[in-house]
Amino acid sequence: MVLTVEHLSKTFGDVEAVRDVSLAVDEGEFVSIVGPSGCGKSTLMEIVGGLIEPTAGRIDVSGMPGIVFQQESAFPWRTVVENVAFGLEMTGVGKAERLTRARDMIELVGLGGFEDRYPTELSGGMRQRVAIARTLVMEPKIILMDEPFGALDEQTRLILGEELSRIREATNATVLFITHSFDEALLLSDRIVVMTARPGTIKQVVVNPLPRPRDSTIVSDPEFGRLSGELWELLREESMRALAGERGR
Repeated sequence: MVLTVEHLSKTFGDVEAVRDVSLAVDEGEFVSIVGPSGCGKSTLMEIVGGLIEPTAGRIDVSGMPGIVFQQESAFPWRTVVENVAFGLEMTGVGKAERLTRARDMIELVGLGGFEDRYPTELSGGMRQRVAIARTLVMEPKIILMDEPFGALDEQTRLILGEELSRIREATNATVLFITHSFDEALLLSDRIVVMTARPGTIKQVVVNPLPRPRDSTIVSDPEFGRLSGELWELLREESMRALAGERGR
């Protein structure tokens, strides 16, 4: 297993964010986490990424994870290739090798020809591709993605979802992915973890039987519709509970 989480809990003061979460992710798996707002998805991701400590429980991660956040993270004073090569530079990889590896990864994410552009010259979707390339070039054992397309418009999200599906097939990357979109989860995932309202626990894990490779045409598959309905049924009660909790404050 690349990632093992056992009986993980996290409390902030008197707020219990995550309770008794156990999860395992195997090499090459793409696992998405869905759940109502405030259920602890991002908290779980931050614990796995080593950004915060759990209150209880155990985590075992193979190597240092790579992280792609929703917020833009490209350095505006660096070109695309310099941004992608940044992590390699920080770990002492020689200039010629890091630039070669960075250019290869830029091609993989569909940004060939933009190596010498600056982030301000790119669209939001292109900047997220830079962030993905910068993570992939480090060859992490697992990539953590916290709603990486959440700030983008629906059309761009769909395009980048297809691109991420293609990249995942090409690299066999192991990914833990947070999303609010059922379509995104079903397009990308091998398994979908459904979390409850806070305190976040795992309500159910849904195995995605849709065949790979997948693209946006999969939404017309009747099985896609059935699975989307199943996810909504699982989440509807939790979303109502979360909304009731917000109103009761």
